[in-house]
Amino acid sequence: MAVALELMIMIFIMNLCATNATQSTAHNNTSWQNNQGSAQESYNFVDGSHVRTLLVRKGTSKSYPKFGFGFLRNGTTDEIFYLVTVRFMGTITSSSNHQNHPPVILWFANGQSPVKENATLEFTADGDLILKDVDGTRVWSTETSGSNVTRITLDGNGNLRLYDAENRPHWISFLHPTNTWLPGQRLHVHKMMASTNSTTSLSQGKFILSLSPKGIEVFLNMSTVKRFQTIPYRNYFLNMSSAVLNKSAILVFNKSGSHITYDVAPRSKFHYMRLEPNGHLNIYQLDNGYSDNADLSRDEHYGDCIYPTKCGNYGVCSNGECTCPGSSSYFKQSNDSENGFSCAEVTHLSCQFKHLQRFLKLENVTYFDFVPHLINIDAEGCQRACLGNCSCKAALFRYQGSLSTGNCSLPTEIYTLRNSTKVISGYNDITFIKVQLPSDQNKLSLLFMLLLSVSAFLLLVIGASIYLYKRWREGKRRDKSTDESSVHVANHLVKFSSKAMKSATRDFQIRLGRGGSGSVFEGLLNDGTKVAVKRLYPGENRGKKEFLSEVETIGNIHHFNLVRLVGYCAERSNRFLVYEYMCNGSLDKWIFHKDRIQTLSWDIRKKIIFQISRGLEYLHDYCNPKIIHFDIKPQNILLDRDLNVKIADFGLARLIAQDQSHVSTMPKGTPGYMAPELTRGNSITAKIDIYSFGVVILEIICGRRSSNPKGGDYLVDTLKVKAEADRLCDLVDKKSEDMQSHRDDAVKMIQIAISCLQKNLHRRPSASMLVKVLQGLTKLEPVTDYGFLSFAVVEATTQEVVPIRSSPITAATLSGPR
Repeated sequence: MAVALELMIMIFIMNLCATNATQSTAHNNTSWQNNQGSAQESYNFVDGSHVRTLLVRKGTSKSYPKFGFGFLRNGTTDEIFYLVTVRFMGTITSSSNHQNHPPVILWFANGQSPVKENATLEFTADGDLILKDVDGTRVWSTETSGSNVTRITLDGNGNLRLYDAENRPHWISFLHPTNTWLPGQRLHVHKMMASTNSTTSLSQGKFILSLSPKGIEVFLNMSTVKRFQTIPYRNYFLNMSSAVLNKSAILVFNKSGSHITYDVAPRSKFHYMRLEPNGHLNIYQLDNGYSDNADLSRDEHYGDCIYPTKCGNYGVCSNGECTCPGSSSYFKQSNDSENGFSCAEVTHLSCQFKHLQRFLKLENVTYFDFVPHLINIDAEGCQRACLGNCSCKAALFRYQGSLSTGNCSLPTEIYTLRNSTKVISGYNDITFIKVQLPSDQNKLSLLFMLLLSVSAFLLLVIGASIYLYKRWREGKRRDKSTDESSVHVANHLVKFSSKAMKSATRDFQIRLGRGGSGSVFEGLLNDGTKVAVKRLYPGENRGKKEFLSEVETIGNIHHFNLVRLVGYCAERSNRFLVYEYMCNGSLDKWIFHKDRIQTLSWDIRKKIIFQISRGLEYLHDYCNPKIIHFDIKPQNILLDRDLNVKIADFGLARLIAQDQSHVSTMPKGTPGYMAPELTRGNSITAKIDIYSFGVVILEIICGRRSSNPKGGDYLVDTLKVKAEADRLCDLVDKKSEDMQSHRDDAVKMIQIAISCLQKNLHRRPSASMLVKVLQGLTKLEPVTDYGFLSFAVVEATTQEVVPIRSSPITAATLSGPR
């Protein structure tokens, strides 16, 4: 009996030790280091990768781990680690075994910023999960501080969850997908995922996936974001090629309200969907270490030629095979693309030698991004338009019956071209690729130019002397501010001349608006593109700084809810910014309109508020350095044809490093929208944009300005009175019957605005939190004390402010679309 009791105690102790060794839950006030000592288990894999698990969820057999959360090192270097959740494949044995099948990465935290050995993951006492590199740099966080989070759990589906003491989830990894989507994982319409750069580097790649109401849209994200495919929500029979795995799997998409899920039968296998570095959307099936996949995005007509990087730059794809266009006189094969094929120009295009440019005609060849810039034009007119535009790389002509009537597209960058027929596309396509003739084909022209140069040498010497003398005198008076030549301009931006700006605007005939730094005019470029031209006031140092800021900021970032900068002009005191044209103007013209016919419906206002939050989330969380706009107001919110939001006017924007919490600056912005901390000139964070956003939400819902230029109460003061009297419904726009019928929803939106207006910036929600709230994924803590609601006039000050460390204006780097 005693022996049996002793045996039972030993078994209990062994089970207890095993439980502690493979726990799937941890509580706050816990810290792990990225080394062998902190890991529960360490595993090596046949591809050279290595995983150190912090949390482990075992399979039903309890003999080997099924899911893990911890640090992963890829097989290329010992210095790069990512914080990941993984699905283990097959039977996993000890760390000394290098024959384990590589794990499947389901989610990762720090794709843009891998950490090193001895980096720290801290689950703080106030509920925030923070990843810091070995030097203490803050790399990533769940931003759940102050949410009463007490524990973190890795569940049986590989989902990482943070719970509070009442077992309510506050952060879920499934709501923050990276490049992988699992069956049953519920994603909101418009949710975005991005491919990785490669299978070993988890930094953002070239492709983006977005869930639209009609299907999965896949985009190429290079200098601009361009859609190349839409995969409809329907049932798919997956043709798995492996004889080991099930060949008859069926994928079914399910749409419920504004959420999308999918399922795959049979459920006995493990499936996952992944956006690959080459743009393929694959569905995988795993079984005991074996893997097989089917490609959802492969087109039935174009096959692999549907992918815009299949043949690299300028390559022509036909039946999955790549060739370079024309003869070797114009293009040569190179191996600088991820597919091992690309075409390089033998002689690069030169605007200086436009007279040596010709076209290479390719019949029945088209491009994935055909945007008609000119309509009802003939093929020759299309070519002339391309020759007249220095940035144009090809003239794409599409017609149905006659060459005399068709549409013309003038792309400024060329990726993979593809063979097409009218049977497939419904059109006849001709591609005219612009090529540069070698200089030796026109020696006479070059000789003539050389003779002209020699004959003018003496005049140039005299002219140069006069010029240098004038520059010397001018230098005595010139301010020492940054010159336009120092702008880090993105390659896709077009540099215009002031003469071209004058011609495009018809001598600045139609004024669209006027601001503190310049006026905006309607313009039409030579290729027929309608644009908005912002002319900055000459001779003002403030205008020059705003010009530099705006070109570098908006010129290097790309998001659906940010206005696109087409080009710029910088000629002495003449400074212009050329934007895409927004036919519906700015938001203020819609929400402050007295005409009942033009009032916006509740659904449109809600969409506008949500899209502003998405734009701010991108600026604050997914740009590196992150961007503070400083001037969010209705006049800077533009609306396109479908009333989609485009945030504009980045003249006051400031870039700060991702690991920098705040920056000191002089007060700037627009009175009525400026956060209280701007008067102090310090502790300036991205939360000042949140305050401005709160004011904009109020104006959208109430249909009135935050301040009345003719006198009267400020909107924030009225808000305080109504909030304390529990009469927020009185503020809802009375000019709109639709708004009155949605008063309850509108009041909830006003309460969100109140959270944004809190005087304590740390209590204001972040942009990413607002996106979740507006999607209905979480709720904000209700505000009960409205004492902070009062409007203070912010005046300019000349007080000297001592700045702290702040990044200079540099090109913003995209770190992850959402």
